[in-house]
Amino acid sequence: MRVIVGFRHVSLGLGLGALLTGCAGSDVTRAFGLQRNVPDEYTVTTRAPLSMPPSTELVKPGTGVDHTRDESQRMEALETLSPDVALHGTSGPDSSGQTMLINEADDAAEQADQGELGKAGEGYVDALLFWKGGGAGSVVDGDAENRRLRANAALGNSPTKGATPTKKAKKSKMLGVL
Repeated sequence: MRVIVGFRHVSLGLGLGALLTGCAGSDVTRAFGLQRNVPDEYTVTTRAPLSMPPSTELVKPGTGVDHTRDESQRMEALETLSPDVALHGTSGPDSSGQTMLINEADDAAEQADQGELGKAGEGYVDALLFWKGGGAGSVVDGDAENRRLRANAALGNSPTKGATPTKKAKKSKMLGVL
């Protein structure tokens, strides 16, 4: 009896799998809400769509048509593309702040390559990755130092008399990791 129940589960699973393979992938994702419907970026506009004029005659500019919106868009584009217009404006004299800013910018433009001449500082990531720094020069030899201090004490000399014995640091194993 258990074999028949197990066979029913297996056959049901295989049949369901066969049915799902017949479904198109985009239809299934859309049905389960996994596909997003994003707007087409080329259809989103800020201006009204063009329409056919009532007549084929050209209308003279400035006759009852308000161009302020087009002019503001034109100025916005001009300020974006030309920082000179944004700094100076389209009319009127420069303020003292604008003049000072332009003078400092001109001085900085003349010395543009000066920053590349100096050595770059060590970055934060380099300090983290290469934290060991340079190799240790020498280490105090504890046994030899202990013998030197005992000998100085036995002879009545000061502990600072004589050179401190040192030994070279061992070579690092495993490519300098340990």
